[in-house]
Amino acid sequence: MRKLHIIIDVLIAIVVIVIIISLVSGRESLYYQDAQKAYSKAEKAVASLDLSKPENIYKMSNLYREVFDRYPDSRWADDAVYRLASRIDPTEEEAIILYRRLIRDYPDSEYMDKALYTIAMGHYDRGQYDKAIVEFGEVISRHQASELAEKSHFNVALCRYGLEKWDQAVVEFQDFESRYPRSELVDDSRTYRGIIEINKGDFDSAIQIFKGVLQDFPGADSADDAQFYMASAHFEQGELDVALADFQMLTVEYPESEFLEEAQLMIGAVYEKQDKNEEAIAALEKALTDQPDGRYVSKAETYIAEIYLKLNDTERAISTYQKVADNTQYDYDSRKNAQYQVGKIYELQEDYAKAIEVYKKLVEEFTKPTSTPDAEANKIDKAYILNLQQKVPLQPKSSA
Repeated sequence: MRKLHIIIDVLIAIVVIVIIISLVSGRESLYYQDAQKAYSKAEKAVASLDLSKPENIYKMSNLYREVFDRYPDSRWADDAVYRLASRIDPTEEEAIILYRRLIRDYPDSEYMDKALYTIAMGHYDRGQYDKAIVEFGEVISRHQASELAEKSHFNVALCRYGLEKWDQAVVEFQDFESRYPRSELVDDSRTYRGIIEINKGDFDSAIQIFKGVLQDFPGADSADDAQFYMASAHFEQGELDVALADFQMLTVEYPESEFLEEAQLMIGAVYEKQDKNEEAIAALEKALTDQPDGRYVSKAETYIAEIYLKLNDTERAISTYQKVADNTQYDYDSRKNAQYQVGKIYELQEDYAKAIEVYKKLVEEFTKPTSTPDAEANKIDKAYILNLQQKVPLQPKSSA
């Protein structure tokens, strides 16, 4: 009988254990089912949200946080963290906090390399190059098989470039080219090395590098960059005919280049250096016609005014400068400096009454200093105008 009681007790214990296991298993199954439902709900809802609206950003955040805050041990938790983080600008602190959480809590996540890389890019975009180098280094050391390791090698060189550590940047770019000779970024790497040589003042080396890029990568995205900077190197060396031909070639061969407007301005600059002032004005006016909303329209018009002044055509110089000063679409510095130039021309002509009128407008409408503190336009104040008024000849009294 004793043995029978023992057997019964064992059977009861086994049944209890089985029940407990079943309950736990059931709870775990329910836990993962709920986690999956929460993640699916978040994905479906976010797909239909207009994320340009702040209130929808808040809704998105709550939906994904429901997953990784309530179900942190589920297989969807790291997905939710990454999906939320990836929808936030990488320069935002919240994005970095989320990526750090993913790295800390889910070290085996498939998103580890992306999280590290995005943190690095966030630092890079903010100009925090030293911090970015450290994070890119983590990608390289911990995820060598990832395609992001290649980009990280390149970006370390870009960080050195951003820090203006030219020699270190060159070494990093050369190391990248050696490690990844078939990379799509090799042409960019070589182009950056050429730009560094320009920054160092070694124009001959720069020209040779750019020629190599154009020869080896004629259809690459960086080909127009190489063409523009090669022309610029010739310009800096005073090889004006060669520079002119190179800039003109860019406008023909790369009509969609982001350097197109700058190249057109540089064509004007070459002509002006050659004392071909009419050709220079025509080139600059063509740039204004071709790129009416370009980044350098105020610069082009200012340059035209300078050439008119050089030709002693003060009437057109004044008219062009005033056009710049009155255009509220132009940048503040260009406008204020142009207003100053109009006043200065009248002052040099000893037409003090008109100079005072222009300077008064300068003081009244351009109250802030330009970004260059020692600019002449910043030196005009009420005291300057009062001193100038002393030079205005007294008008004779009319006879009775």
